[in-house]
This record gives sequence, structure tokens and C-alpha cells, in this order.
Amino acid sequence: MATNNDKIQFRGEAEKEASQVVDQMRLGGINISELARQGLQEKLRETLSDEEKITLHQRYKQGELSEEAVEILLGDALEDIERERDAFTEATELDRTGVFQE
Repeated sequence: MATNNDKIQFRGEAEKEASQVVDQMRLGGINISELARQGLQEKLRETLSDEEKITLHQRYKQGELSEEAVEILLGDALEDIERERDAFTEATELDRTGVFQE
């Protein structure tokens, strides 16, 4: 299990070479760390199922996950889940008197 002190490392010689080529082509270079951070965020989001996203949202609401971590994992889906949750809550609170016939 990963801890806060763990470094994310991988052997990426080809990726390093490719990034150096692009860095040399651009005036002012590129921020490889930022590209890696963005790529990791995208891949983490892609790997999550809808059920996992809901579980993460629940853990966030219970205070088990920081807002920063859940934002990385869910991105725009966080707002979507909040909106759907609010709509569901509102729907359950509607007055249903006379709606159903017996």
C-alpha cells in the first residue's frame, strides 16, 4: 500500500528521451513534471469504474479523503455526482400525495 512518503518511479528511458527531444524543440522547454502529473491524473480517472467513483465520493463526504485527492480522482465527475445526489434528495422529498392511485 502506498504511503505519503512513497515516490512514484518507473523506468522510462524511451519516455525520457522523447521528452528531452520535445524540450529541446520548444523555446523555454517543457515542464516534464507537470506533464507527468497531468498524465497520471488522467490515467487514474480513466481506470475508475462508476461504482468506484461513487465509493470515493462517499469516502470524501465522510471525511476520509481530502478535497484535493478526490478532485484529482474525480475531476468534473465530482460536480456531476453532487448534482445528481442533490436532485435525488430533492426528488425523495417531493410531496407524493395524490400521485399514485390505489
